[in-house]
Amino acid sequence: MFVVGKEYNRRSEIHDVYGGQAQGGISTPKNHPFIFIFTSDSGAQHGYRDEYIDGLFWYTGEGQVGDMQMIKGNKAILNHSEERKTIHLFEYTRKAHVRYVGEAECLGYETQIRPDSNGNHRNAFVFQLDINSSINVEYTAPNGPALTVEERKKTKNKNTKRLDELRRAALAVPETKDRKEKQRNAYQRAEAIKKYVLARANGICEGCEKPAPFRTSKGPYLECHHLHRLADGGPDHPRNVIALCPNCHRAAHYSKNAKKINEEMVLKINGIEK
Repeated sequence: MFVVGKEYNRRSEIHDVYGGQAQGGISTPKNHPFIFIFTSDSGAQHGYRDEYIDGLFWYTGEGQVGDMQMIKGNKAILNHSEERKTIHLFEYTRKAHVRYVGEAECLGYETQIRPDSNGNHRNAFVFQLDINSSINVEYTAPNGPALTVEERKKTKNKNTKRLDELRRAALAVPETKDRKEKQRNAYQRAEAIKKYVLARANGICEGCEKPAPFRTSKGPYLECHHLHRLADGGPDHPRNVIALCPNCHRAAHYSKNAKKINEEMVLKINGIEK
């Protein structure tokens, strides 16, 4: 239905097709078993701080003023499994356009003190979502350099037996219906992906392709950067994470050319993670 990483016009390609509220963070179409949820940087100023923590995406519920109530969109997220509805997560990329992040499963929620739109403290629901971004992955970027033959050969030479084992661990999704177990699995998967990505880099920054700036007791120092925003968390999948030196990592976040830098990194990792 939706392709992970692909950009959509929210109104014409989502709501005109499936229905649901065309504004707000949670949309519940009447005639389809879907729940659409949307996240963006701008929500933080109204107390909607969404972020990845230990492999789960913590998503703030709806309700602008006063304590949030477990009704409407909030209730739909909490009860989606019982109602047999699928949650689809999107992040805003520009005005009226969103990028599909993946399917989500609600594993629970917490009540936290957050500011409302008036700046007053209130009880807010924060849902713990397990995101599946491994299906139907596609990335469409502006024309950019593809990997050279030498780069592809270099990548293949890195595929040692240990690297293959780490990748299998990073992609493993144990079957379980227990929500606590799913939370533990999400944390373990996030840690496994970090180990795999650092091993894949083999001490070389995957951005500038220069050696790590220094070594620590655990080896060459590189930082994991997520190629999709989501509050510097991003979907947990090897193709969404790149190992960078501190300089490239800061450039990917704060450079005036950050968008182009990230697009080039996506092309590079797509060439590695076939």
